[in-house]
Amino acid sequence: MTEVDRVLSPIFIKYEGNLDVKEIYKLIKDFLTDKRYDIDEKEHNYSEKGSLKMKWEATQNINDYVQFQIEVTVKGSGLKKIKLNKRDAFSGKFEVEIEAKINKDFRDYYEGKPIIKFFRELFDYTTKKYEFNRFGDQVKKEAYSLFDEIKAYLNVMKL
Repeated sequence: MTEVDRVLSPIFIKYEGNLDVKEIYKLIKDFLTDKRYDIDEKEHNYSEKGSLKMKWEATQNINDYVQFQIEVTVKGSGLKKIKLNKRDAFSGKFEVEIEAKINKDFRDYYEGKPIIKFFRELFDYTTKKYEFNRFGDQVKKEAYSLFDEIKAYLNVMKL
Protein backbone atom coordinates (compact mmCIF):
# COMPACT_ATOMS: atom_id res chain seq x y z
CA MET A 1 0.00 0.00 0.00
CA THR A 2 1.26 3.45 -0.86
CA GLU A 3 2.68 5.48 2.01
CA VAL A 4 1.28 9.02 1.84
CA ASP A 5 2.99 12.05 3.38
CA ARG A 6 0.81 15.15 3.37
CA VAL A 7 3.17 18.07 2.84
CA LEU A 8 0.51 20.76 2.46
CA SER A 9 -2.75 20.63 4.37
CA PRO A 10 -5.69 21.93 2.33
CA ILE A 11 -5.49 25.63 1.53
CA PHE A 12 -8.62 27.47 0.42
CA ILE A 13 -9.62 30.35 -1.79
CA LYS A 14 -13.14 31.66 -1.25
CA TYR A 15 -14.71 33.77 -3.96
CA GLU A 16 -18.13 35.26 -4.48
CA GLY A 17 -19.09 36.69 -7.84
CA ASN A 18 -19.10 35.75 -11.51
CA LEU A 19 -16.94 32.94 -12.80
CA ASP A 20 -16.40 31.38 -16.19
CA VAL A 21 -15.99 27.72 -15.20
CA LYS A 22 -14.41 26.82 -18.54
CA GLU A 23 -11.67 29.40 -17.92
CA ILE A 24 -10.84 28.19 -14.40
CA TYR A 25 -10.90 24.61 -15.71
CA LYS A 26 -8.46 25.53 -18.48
CA LEU A 27 -6.23 27.51 -16.08
CA ILE A 28 -5.86 24.57 -13.68
CA LYS A 29 -5.41 21.99 -16.43
CA ASP A 30 -2.82 24.09 -18.29
CA PHE A 31 -0.86 24.76 -15.11
CA LEU A 32 -0.68 21.09 -14.16
CA THR A 33 0.14 20.04 -17.72
CA ASP A 34 2.96 22.62 -17.93
CA LYS A 35 4.42 21.18 -14.71
CA ARG A 36 4.28 17.69 -16.28
CA TYR A 37 1.59 16.22 -14.06
CA ASP A 38 -0.71 13.42 -15.18
CA ILE A 39 -4.25 14.63 -14.53
CA ASP A 40 -7.11 12.43 -13.44
CA GLU A 41 -10.46 14.16 -13.22
CA LYS A 42 -12.14 12.42 -10.29
CA GLU A 43 -15.38 14.35 -10.30
CA HIS A 44 -17.28 16.87 -12.40
CA ASN A 45 -20.84 17.44 -11.21
CA TYR A 46 -23.25 20.26 -11.83
CA SER A 47 -26.73 20.31 -10.37
CA GLU A 48 -29.57 22.44 -11.71
CA LYS A 49 -30.21 23.29 -8.05
CA GLY A 50 -27.16 25.51 -8.17
CA SER A 51 -24.22 23.44 -7.00
CA LEU A 52 -20.99 22.50 -8.73
CA LYS A 53 -18.06 20.25 -7.82
CA MET A 54 -14.96 19.53 -9.87
CA LYS A 55 -12.06 17.53 -8.49
CA TRP A 56 -8.67 16.72 -10.04
CA GLU A 57 -5.91 14.46 -8.81
CA ALA A 58 -2.61 15.27 -10.49
CA THR A 59 0.40 12.99 -10.10
CA GLN A 60 3.99 13.18 -11.24
CA ASN A 61 6.38 10.25 -10.93
CA ILE A 62 9.73 11.52 -9.66
CA ASN A 63 11.40 8.10 -9.60
CA ASP A 64 10.37 4.45 -9.13
CA TYR A 65 9.57 5.09 -5.47
CA VAL A 66 8.38 8.71 -5.14
CA GLN A 67 5.35 10.40 -6.68
CA PHE A 68 4.08 13.95 -6.22
CA GLN A 69 0.33 14.42 -5.91
CA ILE A 70 -1.67 17.65 -6.00
CA GLU A 71 -5.41 17.55 -5.43
CA VAL A 72 -7.55 20.45 -6.58
CA THR A 73 -11.26 20.78 -5.81
CA VAL A 74 -13.55 23.56 -7.05
CA LYS A 75 -16.95 23.84 -5.38
CA GLY A 76 -19.77 26.21 -6.15
CA SER A 77 -23.03 26.89 -4.33
CA GLY A 78 -26.01 29.13 -4.93
CA LEU A 79 -25.11 29.28 -8.60
CA LYS A 80 -27.10 30.99 -11.33
CA LYS A 81 -26.30 30.80 -15.01
CA ILE A 82 -25.40 34.15 -16.56
CA LYS A 83 -23.81 35.54 -19.72
CA LEU A 84 -20.38 37.04 -19.23
CA ASN A 85 -18.84 38.66 -22.34
CA LYS A 86 -21.17 36.58 -24.54
CA ARG A 87 -20.05 33.38 -22.80
CA ASP A 88 -21.86 31.12 -20.37
CA ALA A 89 -20.75 31.62 -16.77
CA PHE A 90 -22.01 31.27 -13.22
CA SER A 91 -22.70 33.72 -10.47
CA GLY A 92 -22.52 32.54 -6.86
CA LYS A 93 -20.14 31.41 -4.13
CA PHE A 94 -17.05 29.41 -5.04
CA GLU A 95 -14.35 27.66 -3.07
CA VAL A 96 -11.07 26.25 -4.38
CA GLU A 97 -9.17 23.73 -2.27
CA ILE A 98 -5.59 22.64 -2.96
CA GLU A 99 -3.70 19.90 -1.16
CA ALA A 100 -0.22 18.43 -1.80
CA LYS A 101 1.15 14.99 -0.93
CA ILE A 102 4.12 12.75 -1.55
CA ASN A 103 3.34 9.12 -2.29
CA LYS A 104 6.09 6.66 -1.43
CA ASP A 105 6.16 3.12 -2.81
CA PHE A 106 3.29 3.98 -5.13
CA ARG A 107 4.03 0.89 -7.24
CA ASP A 108 3.80 -1.40 -4.17
CA TYR A 109 7.29 -2.90 -4.54
CA TYR A 110 7.52 -3.46 -0.79
CA GLU A 111 3.90 -4.48 -0.18
CA GLY A 112 3.70 -7.96 1.30
CA LYS A 113 7.30 -7.71 2.53
CA PRO A 114 6.91 -6.16 6.01
CA ILE A 115 10.54 -6.49 7.11
CA ILE A 116 11.89 -4.92 3.92
CA LYS A 117 9.18 -2.24 4.07
CA PHE A 118 10.15 -1.40 7.67
CA PHE A 119 13.82 -1.04 6.75
CA ARG A 120 12.92 1.05 3.69
CA GLU A 121 10.93 3.45 5.91
CA LEU A 122 13.82 3.57 8.36
CA PHE A 123 16.23 4.27 5.49
CA ASP A 124 13.94 7.04 4.19
CA TYR A 125 13.66 8.60 7.64
CA THR A 126 17.36 8.55 8.42
CA THR A 127 19.44 8.59 5.25
CA LYS A 128 17.02 10.13 2.75
CA LYS A 129 15.48 12.70 5.12
CA TYR A 130 17.14 15.66 3.36
CA GLU A 131 15.98 14.43 -0.05
CA PHE A 132 12.37 13.99 1.11
CA ASN A 133 12.42 17.45 2.69
CA ARG A 134 13.55 18.83 -0.66
CA PHE A 135 10.79 16.88 -2.44
CA GLY A 136 8.25 18.24 0.05
CA ASP A 137 9.43 21.80 -0.53
CA GLN A 138 9.22 21.33 -4.30
CA VAL A 139 5.65 19.97 -4.39
CA LYS A 140 4.54 22.56 -1.82
CA LYS A 141 6.04 25.34 -3.97
CA GLU A 142 4.16 24.05 -7.04
CA ALA A 143 0.88 23.87 -5.09
CA TYR A 144 1.32 27.44 -3.80
CA SER A 145 2.18 28.56 -7.32
CA LEU A 146 -1.14 27.14 -8.56
CA PHE A 147 -2.87 28.76 -5.58
CA ASP A 148 -1.38 32.16 -6.53
CA GLU A 149 -2.41 31.79 -10.19
CA ILE A 150 -6.00 30.96 -9.30
CA LYS A 151 -6.14 33.77 -6.76
CA ALA A 152 -4.79 36.26 -9.34
CA TYR A 153 -7.33 35.06 -11.89
CA LEU A 154 -10.20 35.47 -9.43
CA ASN A 155 -9.00 38.97 -8.48
CA VAL A 156 -9.07 39.91 -12.18
CA MET A 157 -12.61 38.51 -12.39
CA LYS A 158 -13.71 40.84 -9.57
CA LEU A 159 -12.75 43.92 -11.60
